[in-house]
Amino acid sequence: MPIEIKDADPAEVENQLREAGINGVHKLRSRRYLAIGDASDVFMKSILGDCEQLAVDYLKHFKQRGFEIAAPDQTLILLVFRDDRSFGKFFRMPSLPEAASMGIGAQMTGAYDRSSNLLNVFDWRNVPMASRSSHLNVQTVAHEGTHQLTFNTGLLNRSGDAPTSIIEGLGTYGEPRKVIGPSAVGRINVRRLDELAKYRRVADWIPLRDLIADDSLLREGLVAKVVLSYAQSWLLVHFLMQVPDWTPKFRDYLAAIRQRRAPTRRLEDATEHLGDLDALDRALKAYSIQLLRGM
Repeated sequence: MPIEIKDADPAEVENQLREAGINGVHKLRSRRYLAIGDASDVFMKSILGDCEQLAVDYLKHFKQRGFEIAAPDQTLILLVFRDDRSFGKFFRMPSLPEAASMGIGAQMTGAYDRSSNLLNVFDWRNVPMASRSSHLNVQTVAHEGTHQLTFNTGLLNRSGDAPTSIIEGLGTYGEPRKVIGPSAVGRINVRRLDELAKYRRVADWIPLRDLIADDSLLREGLVAKVVLSYAQSWLLVHFLMQVPDWTPKFRDYLAAIRQRRAPTRRLEDATEHLGDLDALDRALKAYSIQLLRGM
């Protein structure tokens, strides 16, 4: 089913935050973005700066590779929370320590909502016992911010159909960032490559045709399978973006699926523009070995 989209109204968002019991809600602006939330001004300014830099790096990277994209023509809204408790209040979830005490092994720690066009993040530095909090802040903003950019620059259609593996492959492709300053898009995602190697020991390789056709692989089931699905999605997009002979095929593929509203032609579109999917699977396996040997 097509996604029903309606851009969030800043005043309504502020009311929703207050109705969720979140105090100290305020706003800050930058060139392309509006931040709303209860986070400190210092953190809000940092996130706005990170998003602005990500937008510059993202636009440069994809335009250099021939993708027909354009800077967003509207202000993009960020919901920036003081910590995981405020984030949890808004999304009606427990805080991370509460979730751990209840045996919840994984839960949402950042989100981009296609329907409202909102990016949601919190300050990991205020989460008890969270290690490498600055790195987690940058990685979360980069992942969710890349999602927001892909759907607001013409790369993907916000109201259309795209395989979750492609959506998350692009998000994980944008994840690796330096903590400070410009950072080239498309760096090796060491975390996803490490997960690929680790979880291949306990789970079978997921055939590419399944990854494209079955969104549930990235949404539900055994943790090992979900993590492996994300890792393979990153590998797919990295391969298509970094191997020159494949990038034009990927451009044509994304252009073709941009008009789709239902998942009925996913495999046909992929085969038409990316060729034999079993052959591409073999190329991806070889590429993963090449990357792992280079670590």
